[in-house]
Amino acid sequence: MNNSYTAHQELMGSLKNRHRDILKLINGQPVHLLDVPVYGNVGDLLILKGTETFLKENRVKVVQIASIHNFNENIQPGEVILFQGGGNFGDLYPVHQLHRESVIAKYRNNRVIVLPQSIHFERPEAFDACAATLQLHLDLHILVRDVGSFKSALQMTGNCHLMPDMAHQLYSSKTRPASSGLRLLFQRLDKESSDQQVDMKWDTKTDWDLLIADEMKTICFFRRQLERSQKIGLDCLVMRLWLIYKNRLIAKAEQFFLKHDFVITDRLHGHILASLLNTKNCVLDNSYGKNSGYVDAWTKTSPLVSCKELLT
Repeated sequence: MNNSYTAHQELMGSLKNRHRDILKLINGQPVHLLDVPVYGNVGDLLILKGTETFLKENRVKVVQIASIHNFNENIQPGEVILFQGGGNFGDLYPVHQLHRESVIAKYRNNRVIVLPQSIHFERPEAFDACAATLQLHLDLHILVRDVGSFKSALQMTGNCHLMPDMAHQLYSSKTRPASSGLRLLFQRLDKESSDQQVDMKWDTKTDWDLLIADEMKTICFFRRQLERSQKIGLDCLVMRLWLIYKNRLIAKAEQFFLKHDFVITDRLHGHILASLLNTKNCVLDNSYGKNSGYVDAWTKTSPLVSCKELLT
C-alpha cells in the first residue's frame, strides 16, 4: 500500500501542477469568474473551490465571481472572462450553455477561457449552432478534460488545451483513508445515469442530492437571494456568503467519503473526490462516456484507481 500511495501521490501532484499553464493564458490580467454553481452538486462545488484556490495562490486579481443568477455585464477591455469548468458544456444543461454562448458572443474582443470541461451534445444541430457562434470569437480558449472533448472543441476554436479538472488543486498527500472495510456505492440519480446494474458488494449507497438533502432549503435560499440582491447591489455580499457556505457542503461530503475505504462510482467527482482523499475507487461510466474518457486521459495509471472489468 505504501508504494501504491507514493505512486498515487506523485500522479495527483503532477495533475495539480498542469494548471500552471492557465496562468500563461491569463497573462496577469484581471479576471471575471462566471457560471459558478449555486446548487447542490458537490462535484461542481469542488471545481469551484479548486478554482478559487488556484486564483488565490497565484494572486490573480478577480473582479467578480458570478453565477447565472447575478452576472454583472460591466466587463472592461483587456479583462479576461473565465467560465467555470465541469460537465455542462453541451445541450444537456441548456440554461448554462446558452449563458456561456451569449457572453462569448457579446464580448468578442475580451479573452475568454473556458476552464476544463467535458463537451457533449445530444443533438448535432445544437453542436453546429454552438460551433458557429464560438468560431466568431477573436480570442477564445477552451480547456477540455478528455480527448473526445478536444476533438469537439477544435471545431469551435483553434485554441484548445487538454487540462485536468480544477478540483485537483485541492489535493493533499496528508489525507489518509479509513480502514473500516466499508464500501460506498456513489451512483447517479440524474439524466447522466447509465442505469447499469452494479454487481459489486457495497455497504452504503447514495448520491449528492441524498447526501446533502437537509441543506437544500438553504441552497435554494441563496439562489433566490442572489437574484433579488443584484437589483439593490448586494449580490457581491451574498456571493461571498455562498462561497463560505459551499465549503460546509464540501466538508460534509469529504467526511462521508472518509468513512469508507473503497468507493464505487459512476460520478466523475465521486472518482475525483475519492482520489483527492487517497481512497481506492472503481470507476463506472456515465451515460455518454465522460468518466472513461477522463480516467483514460489522466488517472488510469494510479494504483488506487480501477475499472469494473479489472476489479477482482
